Amino acid sequence: MLPAVEKLPRIRLGLYPTPLTEARHLSSILGGPRIFIKREDLSGLALGGNKCRKLEFILAEAKKRGANAAISTASSQSNFCLQLAAAARRLGMKPSFVLIKGVHIETQGNLLLHNILDSDVEILELTDIRDAFGDIVSEKMERVADDLRARGYNPFIMRHTIPDISAILGAVAWVDAADELITQLKEQNIDAQYVVLANGGGGTQAGLALGSKYLGASYEVMGISVFNHTDAAVAAVIKNTDAVSDFLGLGVRVVPDELEINDSYIGEGYGIPTKECIDAIKLVAQTEGIFLDPVYTGKAMAGLIDLVKRGRFKSTDTIVFIHTGGIPALFAYHQEIAR
Repeated sequence: MLPAVEKLPRIRLGLYPTPLTEARHLSSILGGPRIFIKREDLSGLALGGNKCRKLEFILAEAKKRGANAAISTASSQSNFCLQLAAAARRLGMKPSFVLIKGVHIETQGNLLLHNILDSDVEILELTDIRDAFGDIVSEKMERVADDLRARGYNPFIMRHTIPDISAILGAVAWVDAADELITQLKEQNIDAQYVVLANGGGGTQAGLALGSKYLGASYEVMGISVFNHTDAAVAAVIKNTDAVSDFLGLGVRVVPDELEINDSYIGEGYGIPTKECIDAIKLVAQTEGIFLDPVYTGKAMAGLIDLVKRGRFKSTDTIVFIHTGGIPALFAYHQEIAR
């Protein structure tokens, strides 16, 4: 572990390192390249996902501040919020959420799991995921915090954008994950040329890109965007990497030319699966017995498959695909998937 990361407060919530497994059948079907899957879906908190790493640092900070309640926001089927709810319950904290009205708001998928966890959930009549980062939602979370304080709680609000400490610590977790991945590649004698993952808010790619550069990794980190177009996605990642590098004192800067973020696979918008996304979910399930989700990893894998077919990678290349989780959303999207 990097000394700058090791000194930070952390509460262990996940089962790490997560497995790095070869997808031989999938690679064969695609005619190469060699593909490995980093199984963040097996992280051990709730039903898994990449947010568990982030919460180990974020909730440690919250507990350091004496918090016994957690508040956050995202879309209605957010895996971050579900994992936060599970982690909060594990730590004796009350979870509350102000959610954007996504494609599915029925009590299914992650909303069903919130029901089981007895999360306080309010869904606003806002439909653009970017609204989760705006003033209306921020003010609403402050009102929820005031209500909790009036009831004797000490709430901690988690926002997703820099300079909020939660956003910084979330990306820090993926600097640490870069260290874990590089160690696994060395131990398994894998020479990866690319690491591919879904790009949403940009924190995961930011931490991974920054950590990889700091540690001298030879692979390229490639994001497949699920809602931001390339310019905005790159800007978000750079804002994150700059803030995290300063926070950790790494003395390293990631520059835009070092980032590849492809926005060709967004489709109609965030949370709306494309036909290619559904096809990718089914292909990976039928070749590897691994389930992807319809919001993030399905679109990222659809992008990877298409780029392989277009010759973006050589058949001799080795690619690591980051499976960021989100499995419960499959059940909320059952009509689209079973169509």
